[in-house]
Amino acid sequence: MKKRKALIFIEDGSFTYDNRVIREASALVDAGWDITVISPRYTGDPIFKCIHDCLRAYYYPKPTFATISGHLIEFIFSLFFGVIFTFWVFIRHGFEVFHACNPMDILWIVALPYKLLGKKFIFDHHDLVPELIMSRTKSGLDSIFVQVFILFEKCSFKLADAVIATNKSYKEIAVSRGGKRLEDVFVVRNGPNLEKFRLVSPAKGIKNKGDILIGYLGNMNPQDGADLLLDAADEIINKRKISNIKFVFIGGGHSQPILQERSRQNGHGAKVKFTGRIPDNEMLAVLSACDICVQPDPNNPLNDKSTMNKVLEYMALKKPVVAFDLKETRYSCGDAALYVRPNDVHELSEKLVELAGNPALRRKMGRRGKARVENRLSWEYSKPYLESAYIHVFDR
Repeated sequence: MKKRKALIFIEDGSFTYDNRVIREASALVDAGWDITVISPRYTGDPIFKCIHDCLRAYYYPKPTFATISGHLIEFIFSLFFGVIFTFWVFIRHGFEVFHACNPMDILWIVALPYKLLGKKFIFDHHDLVPELIMSRTKSGLDSIFVQVFILFEKCSFKLADAVIATNKSYKEIAVSRGGKRLEDVFVVRNGPNLEKFRLVSPAKGIKNKGDILIGYLGNMNPQDGADLLLDAADEIINKRKISNIKFVFIGGGHSQPILQERSRQNGHGAKVKFTGRIPDNEMLAVLSACDICVQPDPNNPLNDKSTMNKVLEYMALKKPVVAFDLKETRYSCGDAALYVRPNDVHELSEKLVELAGNPALRRKMGRRGKARVENRLSWEYSKPYLESAYIHVFDR
C-alpha cells in the first residue's frame, strides 16, 4: 500500500530540540505516513538528516535576534528559505498535507500555492502569537502591531482544513477568534512519551551529598520567567544565606546569556549552573539529579492560556513542582505542585525553601505527578487526536 506523505514545517526552532514535533512525526510514521520536516538549523544540525526510511529532516539557515526589528529579518529568512526548501521537498518527496507549526503565524504564505493545488493544510497552534507580542511589548489587543499578528493568525485559521490546539483554551481561541468549527479543532496536548522520558542515572558532579538541586528546563526568553527563578535563587543564596540549595538552568534562548552574566555578577558561582541546550540523554541525566523542578512562567496574556511542556516532563520524572498559579498550569499539575501568587519572587523563594526541607512532601508530590501523567496526560492519550486530525482533512 502506498504511504501518504506530509510535510511538517517548524519556523520557531530546530526539529532536533522540538520534542512535541518529534513525537508528532514519530506517531505519524507509526500510523503509516511518510514525513518530511523542515526547520531552522541550530549549531550542530546538518542540512539534511535521514532519521528513518519514512522520516527525514531538512534544516535551513536562520539568524536569531532579540529585538522586534530582528524578528522581521528572521521572518524574511524563513519565508525565503521556506519557499525554496518546500518546493524542493514537493519535487523530491511530495506531500499531500502541509502541517505548519507556529510561532510565527507566517507559514500560510508558504503553504498557499500548495493549498491552491489541492493539498491539505493543518495549522498546529503551539503559541498564541498576539498574546506573545502583548506579553513582550506590554501592548494591548488594540495595538496596530498586535492587530497585524491577529490578521496573520486569522489567515492561518482560514486556510486550515484542521487546527491542532495544545489545550482547551487554545481551542476556544480557534473557535472564537479564528472562526473555526468545533469539529475542525483537535486538542493534542504536549504529553511526554513515557517510553523515552523516564528517570536515568543522575548526572555526576552536578551536586554534592546533602545538596538540594532545583531545576529549570526550557526556553529562556522574556516571557518565560527564568529571570524570576534567578531572582528567587539570588534571594535564597545571598539574602537567606542557604548554602545547600543549588540551581540548574537547562536550555537556551535570547535571555540565557543575559541571565548567566547576571548570575556571575551576583556571585552565585557554582550554586547556579547554566547547561545551555544539551542532547536529550544529558538533559534527562541532569533532570534526574534534581530534587525540585520549577515552572516560573509569569502571569501574562500568553502564559495563563498555555500548557508548558516542561511541567509535564517534570511530573513524568516524579519531580515535585513549584509554579505560579495559572489556569492551564493548574489543569496540568493538579495536586502535584505547590502554587505561588503569580510573579511573586519572594513567595517563590519561600515555597522552594519549604519544599527543600520536606523530603516526605517531595516524594508524595512526585508520586501524584507521575500518576497524573500516566493516567491522563502522557503522549499516548494525545496520539489518537493527532491521527484523527489527519483523517479529518480528507473527510471534509
